[in-house]
Amino acid sequence: MQTKTIGLLGGIGWASTAQYYRILNAMTAERMGDAHSARLVVLSMNQFDFTSRAGEATPHAIEQFLIEQTQRLKAAGADFFLLCANGAHRFAPTVVAQAALPFISIVDETAKRVQASGLRKVALLGVRQTMSGTFYHAALAARGIDIVTPDAGDQDKLHEIIYAELVHHRITAASRRVFQQIIGKLAAAGAQGVILGCTEIPLLISQADVDIPVFDTTAIHCEAAHAHAFAP
Repeated sequence: MQTKTIGLLGGIGWASTAQYYRILNAMTAERMGDAHSARLVVLSMNQFDFTSRAGEATPHAIEQFLIEQTQRLKAAGADFFLLCANGAHRFAPTVVAQAALPFISIVDETAKRVQASGLRKVALLGVRQTMSGTFYHAALAARGIDIVTPDAGDQDKLHEIIYAELVHHRITAASRRVFQQIIGKLAAAGAQGVILGCTEIPLLISQADVDIPVFDTTAIHCEAAHAHAFAP
């Protein structure tokens, strides 16, 4: 039986948060039968409330905002929480240290999955802050895994597609081809697999679309949350 209530801090964007809800409920029904669904709390932020604070020169405002959201999740009955976005994990160290709830990191869970695969060099896609940041690089490097990222021009293309299309659940074949072309370049540069390091990317790209192993961070995060929720 489910022993802990899952807390989802989402809304950035809503399209991938809806995927978390769908996946977690499907996993629960598969485990317990169709009469069952997941016990969870969803706090869906206004994306503007997040991005406007995240864009400030110092991280204090966004960190305090996220800490307040974890307090709201706890008050609503969550026993632990997930940030339903990869890019937001750049603020996780401060937020988690002051949060009122235990935390499951999408970065750590993905790094574990890549390590278990045996691959030693993987591509990382996501919003610009994820690709050019250090939080994924550090987690993978600690496990002896190298990361390759797109060049600046390709990072701009991916960032624009994510924010102009995917966060609004706008899915096009043209954008899928852009992702496929960039993944192809990274594979040619030695990437043995690719991390879909934005929870919206799996709305557009799946394993069937590319020739190297895909690490779907949304699914990986949900699997870790589900296991924790059903642990004794």
